[in-house]
Parts: sequence; structure tokens; C-alpha cells
Amino acid sequence: MRSRLLSLALVALVAAACGGGGASATTNPTAAATTAASQATASTGTGGTGKIDCTATKQAGAEMIVGSQILAQLRTPDTVQAVKDKTIGGTFDPDTFIAAMQKLHVLDNVKSPLGDPKAAIDAYIAAGQAAKDLLAKSSVTQADIDAYLKNVGSISDFIGKQMAISGAMSAAGC
Repeated sequence: MRSRLLSLALVALVAAACGGGGASATTNPTAAATTAASQATASTGTGGTGKIDCTATKQAGAEMIVGSQILAQLRTPDTVQAVKDKTIGGTFDPDTFIAAMQKLHVLDNVKSPLGDPKAAIDAYIAAGQAAKDLLAKSSVTQADIDAYLKNVGSISDFIGKQMAISGAMSAAGC
């Protein structure tokens, strides 16, 4: 319960820092991405790789915020089952999360004082794949979850990876 409250507070902080609170602070990735898309303008930024489509990057960023919160919560068989049942996470889909993270690789060479965006994106992709494997199991044991958590680590470290990506988005002008 304590980790859920911490995660909820962190989602609210990140959403406020990104310029919104509405649907992007929910556990519905589709609503979060839609809100980000409607708030974003068709703009481009510049990063170490040239022009960056800020609209697509912001949409992927919205998916990152919500998806990483869900991935960080997969710590017990009951929670995994709740995500499978759509009780937690609504329409969360690991493939959608992984695809969004792939889109964020446009930030790989953007310098951010908040960390290495490429390493953070790669970690989220690995966790997304591990979650996909975990969610595909018909029965999940604590040993399965412990193996999954090797990809995630602590909640604060995992969620903290958002800072490197958000910093790169800001540095790129998005």
C-alpha cells in the first residue's frame, strides 16, 4: 500500500512537471497518450541526432510515465493477476509500452544533466519485455516475480529513470 501511495504521488509530480495533471496522471495509458497528443503541438526540437518530432516524443513520454508505474508495481502474484485482469493498469499493454520506448530512442544522443537517456530507455525496454513474459504465464509464482525484479530493481531507481528521459526531452526542446 505504501509503495502504491508513493507511486501515485510520483505520478502526480511527474504529470505536473510535464505540464498536465488530467488523464496523464491515471493508470490508463491510452488516455494519457491521448491527453499528451492533444496538448502537444506539431513541433520539432533539436537534439544530438538532428530534428526530433516533439509530438511523437511527447506521446511516447506519456506512455513511459504510465507504463513504468505499472511495471514498478509488479511485485506480488496478486498484483500481476490484477494487471492481467485489467483491474490495475486498465488497457496497459507491454507491446505498446515497448514500442513507445523504441520511439524514445531518438533521444539517445541528447545530452541531459539528469542522466543517460539511452541507458534509461534500454532499461525500460528490458523491463517491458520481462513484464510481457511474466504476464504471459498462466500461473505466476514469487520466484517468477523475483526473476522479473532483477530487470526492475527498486521502485525509486526504476521510476527515477524517467528523469534522464524527461531531461533529454527538455534539452531537445520538447
